[in-house]
Amino acid sequence: MGNVLLTLAMKRLSPTLEAQLAAWEVRALLLTIMTDVTFLSGLALLVTFFILFLTLLSKLDLSYVLPVTSLGYIITALLGAFLLGEAVSSTRWLGIVAIAAGVYLVTRSAEADRLTARPESAS
Repeated sequence: MGNVLLTLAMKRLSPTLEAQLAAWEVRALLLTIMTDVTFLSGLALLVTFFILFLTLLSKLDLSYVLPVTSLGYIITALLGAFLLGEAVSSTRWLGIVAIAAGVYLVTRSAEADRLTARPESAS
């Protein structure tokens, strides 16, 4: 959702930001961005995601965390199509299905690894 909010903000602010950039009005550009509620909300959600991502990395294997977080690609495509009105081609949907299948396989393999792991003997 953070990416969706940032997209909404940037598409809405684009003409203003481009004019400010062209005129080298860096202060005005930063003020425009930093006072936009949609932009700040999207940024806050992405910072929250990053903190949660770091927490997951501290507790789980990278080879598990990264594929599971790729579920965000699926959610982003759905939100882009339905909230932003973006055209998502059938080829892109096929790729999203492939990602979902990969995430399923990774989570299943993690479960299998957990079930077959043997506790170390205390000898």
